[in-house]
Amino acid sequence: MTAAETLPDACPTRRNLCATLLALPLALATRRTFAATALPAGGGWGVDLASISPGTKPGDDFYEYVNKGWMDTATKPDGYSQYGEMNAMFLRTEARIRAIIETAAREPAGSCKLADLYTSYVDVAAIDQLGLQPIRADLDAILSITTLDQVAQRMAHPMSHTIAGTYVFLDAGDTRQSLLHIDQQVANGRVVGLPGAIYYASEDPKHATHRLAYQDYITRTLDRAGLESGRAIAASILALEGRLAAGMWSREQLRDRKLNYHRMSIKALAEYAPGFPWQSFLQATGYPPVETIVLNTDTAIRAAARIFAETPVATWRSYLAFHWIHNHAHLLPAAFQDASFRFYGTELYGLTTRRSRADRGIQFVSQNLPELVGARYIEQFFKASDRDAIEAMAPFMKQAFRVRIQQASWLDQTTRTTALAKLDKMGLRLGYPDDLRDYSEVEISPVDPIGNLHRLKAAQVELDAGYLADPQRPYRWHLPPQSVDGSYSPQLNSVTFPAGLLQSPAFDAAADSAVNFGAIGAVLGHEMAHGFDDQGSRFDDNGNLSDWWTPLARAAFDKRTDVLVAQYSNYQPLPGMHLDGRRSLGENLADLVGVTVALEAYRLHAAANGIDTAAVRDGFSGEQRFFLGWAQLWRTLHTEASLKSETEQGYHSPARYRVNGVVKNLQAWYDAFNVGSEDGMFVAPADRASIW
Repeated sequence: MTAAETLPDACPTRRNLCATLLALPLALATRRTFAATALPAGGGWGVDLASISPGTKPGDDFYEYVNKGWMDTATKPDGYSQYGEMNAMFLRTEARIRAIIETAAREPAGSCKLADLYTSYVDVAAIDQLGLQPIRADLDAILSITTLDQVAQRMAHPMSHTIAGTYVFLDAGDTRQSLLHIDQQVANGRVVGLPGAIYYASEDPKHATHRLAYQDYITRTLDRAGLESGRAIAASILALEGRLAAGMWSREQLRDRKLNYHRMSIKALAEYAPGFPWQSFLQATGYPPVETIVLNTDTAIRAAARIFAETPVATWRSYLAFHWIHNHAHLLPAAFQDASFRFYGTELYGLTTRRSRADRGIQFVSQNLPELVGARYIEQFFKASDRDAIEAMAPFMKQAFRVRIQQASWLDQTTRTTALAKLDKMGLRLGYPDDLRDYSEVEISPVDPIGNLHRLKAAQVELDAGYLADPQRPYRWHLPPQSVDGSYSPQLNSVTFPAGLLQSPAFDAAADSAVNFGAIGAVLGHEMAHGFDDQGSRFDDNGNLSDWWTPLARAAFDKRTDVLVAQYSNYQPLPGMHLDGRRSLGENLADLVGVTVALEAYRLHAAANGIDTAAVRDGFSGEQRFFLGWAQLWRTLHTEASLKSETEQGYHSPARYRVNGVVKNLQAWYDAFNVGSEDGMFVAPADRASIW
């Protein structure tokens, strides 16, 4: 799928530097008014009371109890196989960005980069008229390749498919310096054309059908471009990708931070992964020469390097040419765009309607000039009082987490001391940075969408190269202000919460504090918890990979997380299809700890501000309202296909289990809703998961 047409199930490419809150499906539209505007606050305090089901006992299915009215009446937008409140928040943000860009478009031509980039994307008549001319020189260069060195050089382009991606980030072994990293995870979506290894190897009839359709898509794409095509060429590309996919790491391996850290010299790289011309590749990336790199996904890249050497240049030419066309399809004539959607949208995900060109243009601009959009977003839609309100919650979250660490009886004092130091040093970046980029160094033309994209990619490489030269240079926020997402970076030991996430139903400065702590507070706690989950806990208070836990503390931690793994592995979103509790452990743990810490923070906040948590509003106590806020935030409509995909491949559990899987482990929830052993969700205290 092209970048501007990200499918709801397709997780955007993530560098191996942060744990994210969401694999966020993008929203389009819905018939319920609150999807496009702020959620109507039930009783004026932030919960949609009309969706609560009086016919469902909270203890039987809390997710349904809170959200049944919404699930019965909400409509999933065209073009989306799953849709929830986070999507509605994105839609609201997108509408705001649209207003920003439409206003910018009234400025004189050439005076506003936002308007010029948007115009270049939505002027389909000009795009159709140009045909393949914008990429013809690149295609000719690809088709003239005669050596494997030249193949590797072409793979270094950020718009090319490749066996390895590159990025610059802190050295996890010594965060006082930055190093060039090489891995396949950063090139996710640019190694093979199908969503994962299972699509190439599975005997499932659906996957076999997908393979045939993909082969046909390759054939027709090459033919449409006037290049040598035929099923034999498409079959060779499919076979090559099948071999590459077979060596790619599983999602469990990709989560393993230690496994993803292999520091070595360039000479050692050539010896470890022979068969790939590393010097030629690295010189073509645009980064300055380096002596040392970090090789992530090392065995996958070693296997790919061997395949690289064994594969004829002619096959690599076809692979590169096809993917070069496909990776630019959203900026090519309609025939290429339509064919891409028919395969990636309809064939793989069952979608029949795509987002409008204007909607995709908004997304394209926001993705490629994110900080320029962000500057106008915060000026118009994020008040200083909003930032003040979320920053006022932060100290209570840190204080609550400190209490949980101090009270964890399974921690020895040595481990506890470093854990507290790590918490104290943890940065909470809320709302937006004060030094947003203006992209003055990048030329943006209203008639050159592909050139614009290439120049922006090159500018990003140059920006990132600066970190190699200056170890003290602070890293920019990787999530711009308008992002409806949050993240935690273990190397930076920092949580990032952009303004786009700070809106209802996640956060409203005017809402009940119980709901805010139950929603955005728990989300903030989720990201903080990633610093102490099964992977984040491997980084010390300075962000370095370090075995700072004693063996006894680690064993106690693993024993507790094993309970959570077993619980989630027992859930069946679809008949006979279980969740993988080990793969999703980090996110499930973060949800549980996030809610636990946020509840503690709410109690601390209430005590500090003279709030009676037992006081009732519209029939609900403060702690009940807290849990309502959590459950409401995750309400989601799924298709069977999206649920299947999330179950098979997702790091995050489906929405129902993000709610029910958490609350059934918390005694405060049992107390708040009078849940007893006769209720369907009851778990005996001895069998509940408890981390912090």
